[in-house]
Amino acid sequence: MSEARLLKYRFKPDGKEKWLSWSEEMKRRSAEIFETLRNEGVIVEACFVSPEEDAIYYFVAAEDLAKGEAAYRRSPYAVDREHAEVKSAALEQVARLQCLFFFDNRSGQWR
Repeated sequence: MSEARLLKYRFKPDGKEKWLSWSEEMKRRSAEIFETLRNEGVIVEACFVSPEEDAIYYFVAAEDLAKGEAAYRRSPYAVDREHAEVKSAALEQVARLQCLFFFDNRSGQWR
């Protein structure tokens, strides 16, 4: 059964431009991104910028989030190291939102 997580981050000073630029870079490097997601067992990863506040919401769904995080931490991919560097420079975690429901249409299960 898959798991989902939604995190809220606030931009650090000068972080918004860094993060928006990195978001565009990731789209250009989508082949690398999909390779790392497969390595981590990630089904979906998405980032949304808030129109009301200087923040983003980061969504991830995986078969096993703990295994995915462990794979990310020991990743052999340069793009993952770059991602961690930009994330650290640009964002500050504000909250981990509570998941009330997550329906996985692939399996017909919910969590």
